[in-house]
Amino acid sequence: MKIKILIPVLFLLLSSFASINAQTKTEVNSKQASVLLQKDSKLIVLDVRTPEEFKEGHIKGAINIDIRQEDAFSKIDKLNRNAKYLVYCRTNHRSGMAVDHMMQSGFRNVTQMMDGFPGWAANKLAVQK
Repeated sequence: MKIKILIPVLFLLLSSFASINAQTKTEVNSKQASVLLQKDSKLIVLDVRTPEEFKEGHIKGAINIDIRQEDAFSKIDKLNRNAKYLVYCRTNHRSGMAVDHMMQSGFRNVTQMMDGFPGWAANKLAVQK
């Protein structure tokens, strides 16, 4: 009888612990990303393209960490793992590498913009230079 009571209690405890440490990875297009940025002023934008690409145009307020540099992952690791991030590059290859690293490193809420900066520009969304 005591075991029948103990099993649901253990299940609830484990479920609550799992939700406390839950990680979320989301994929969006540039239009959806724009809406997210309008709704959440705390969303941190991470541009993982080269500094040259970044200078040609980027999303306003973006942080630039060139994922191809040796120290890129160590720079990412210094970011707040509890913050919300929107990550993009040109296509989605480099942002995919960054997002995978972030998820493996315990970042809790990461969104990848799948159509990249060209999608952002093609939709005539605000660009900062």
